Amino acid sequence: MRLRRTAAVVLAVSLFGCRSAPVPREVLEAEAQEQDLRGAGALHFAGPEYAAYLERLALARQALAREDLKLGWFRDYGPVREAFAEALLSGSALKAEIEARSARRSSSFAASADTVRQRLKTLDDLTRSLVEPGSARGLLTRASLALGEADAFVEQERYDEAEVSLTRATALTDEAGRAVISHISRYLDPEQVAAWRRAAEATIAESRRRGVIALVVSKLERKLEVYKNGRLIRTFDIGLGSNGLSDKKVAGDNATPEGRYTIIRKIPRSLYHRALLIDYPNDEDKRAFARGKARGAIAGSAGIGGDIEIHGGGW
Repeated sequence: MRLRRTAAVVLAVSLFGCRSAPVPREVLEAEAQEQDLRGAGALHFAGPEYAAYLERLALARQALAREDLKLGWFRDYGPVREAFAEALLSGSALKAEIEARSARRSSSFAASADTVRQRLKTLDDLTRSLVEPGSARGLLTRASLALGEADAFVEQERYDEAEVSLTRATALTDEAGRAVISHISRYLDPEQVAAWRRAAEATIAESRRRGVIALVVSKLERKLEVYKNGRLIRTFDIGLGSNGLSDKKVAGDNATPEGRYTIIRKIPRSLYHRALLIDYPNDEDKRAFARGKARGAIAGSAGIGGDIEIHGGGW
C-alpha cells in the first residue's frame, strides 16, 4: 500500500511539475533590436512608425508572458516565436527607414550649411576688403560660431539641436549682410555710380587733352589707376581709413573725399613716406558743407577739415 502511494506522488510531480524551456531566440533578438532602434533615434526620425513597432513588440511580449504562466507540459512557443518574428521584421523595416531619413536630413542640413558657409566667406572677404566699421564683423564671428556648433551636433546625430544652431547662424548671416549692404548702399545706386563714372571719364579726357598725368581712385575696388596722356600706365592697390568708403563731410570723420581734385604739392618726406597733398576742400566741398550745416545735417561746431593726402604706408 505504501508503494502505490509513492508512485502516485511521483506521477503527480511528473505530470504537473514545471518543465524549463530555453528563451526563444527571437525574444533575445527583439531585445537587442529595440535598444538599437532607440539608439538610432527612432523616436525623432520615425515617431509614429516607432510607436507602432513598440505596440507590436508589446503584444509579442504579452503572448510570451501568457505562455510562461502555463504549466510546462502545456506551453507552446510557436505562436510566440511568430509574434516576435513579425516584430523583428517590422523593426528591420523601421531601421532601414530611419537610416534613409537620417541620410536625407543629413544631406539637407549639409546643403543648407554649405549655403550659409559660402555666404559667410563672401561677406567675410567683402568686409575685410571694405574696411567695414565693425558691426558686420562681429555678426559674422557669431554666425561662424553658431555654424560650428551645428556641425558638431550633426556629427553626434543631434539634428534638432543642429537645426536650432543653423537657424541662428542663418539669421546672424542675414543681419551681417544687411549691415554690409547699408554700408555700401551708395555704391549700388545707379545714379551715384553714373556720376562717379562721368567724373572719371572727364578726368581721363583732361589728361589726354592736356598731356598730363591723372590719378583715378576706386574706393570700392581699392585701386588707384595712373593715366598719362589719357592712357592707363599703372595700377596700384590702396588702403583706406576706418571710414574710407564714406564721403568726407567734416574734420575727423576718417572718411575719404569724393570728387575731382588737383595735386597742389609733393611731399618727398613725411610720416607716411611720400605724400601728395590735394586741394581739399575745394569750392564744391565748401558748398556741400554749407548746405549740410543749413539743413542741420552737420553740427554747427564741426569743421570741414583739410590736409588730405595720397600717401604711402610709412617708413
